[in-house]
Amino acid sequence: MQNCIKKIFASLVIFGYFGGALSADVQQLREKPDWLLTCPRENPNQDGCFKKMFEGMFTRLAKGIPEVGIEPFEPLRIKDVEISKGMGSLTLAGGFQNLLVRGPSNATVRRALLNFQDRSLDFDLELPLLRINATYNLKGNVLLLPLVGNGDVKMALKDVRSNVATKFSIKKLPEEVIQIDEMKVTFLVGGMKIHLDNLFNGNQILGASLNLFLNQNSNEIIAELRGDLENGLTKIFINLWNNVFSRMPIKLWLI
Repeated sequence: MQNCIKKIFASLVIFGYFGGALSADVQQLREKPDWLLTCPRENPNQDGCFKKMFEGMFTRLAKGIPEVGIEPFEPLRIKDVEISKGMGSLTLAGGFQNLLVRGPSNATVRRALLNFQDRSLDFDLELPLLRINATYNLKGNVLLLPLVGNGDVKMALKDVRSNVATKFSIKKLPEEVIQIDEMKVTFLVGGMKIHLDNLFNGNQILGASLNLFLNQNSNEIIAELRGDLENGLTKIFINLWNNVFSRMPIKLWLI
């Protein structure tokens, strides 16, 4: 089930529904909008310039950029997340549907560095709270306890911290943009709360017991799924940021 959570978190914190490979017919900004800061190309990190520019993008992305086809991601809507975990103390199959995620736009950028010499872009994010509403359909075992059910689910991830390290290249679409080619994501979650409705065909006693168990053992569940989650986050983040940067010609924000 936490495989789901991780994939959810991946999708959410990280806004996975944008996605998509760079293509030559992508819509690009033609003029610099007021919300887009500019930095010196020779030293984009001077006086924390790139960090300020990067953080300033979150507020705008939350509202969307309709002129270039970027939809709002606050709240973030995700169609579905499939779950398949068949080894270890977690064995689950099924997934989550119609996810509504609130909180991604409240991310704080603790660090953001852009280096053209070694073609790297690295950043650290902190998200105080992510709230998720969805439906679910799951069957399996969590730490040796059975989990069977389908219905509504509510989740909250607290104090999420993520580090992202990338390697990029420059592409013309037709204007020059950054394209992220490689990425490594690590993360920490301070706490998780979850409530699954209609467990065990609506058995209130068994359902309440399992929900209590899941919340009491949330750290162990997250630890069990961390590796898979980081891999999922990598795929989501590459799609997200390539989609965003492909709309923003370098000449508009580096001078």
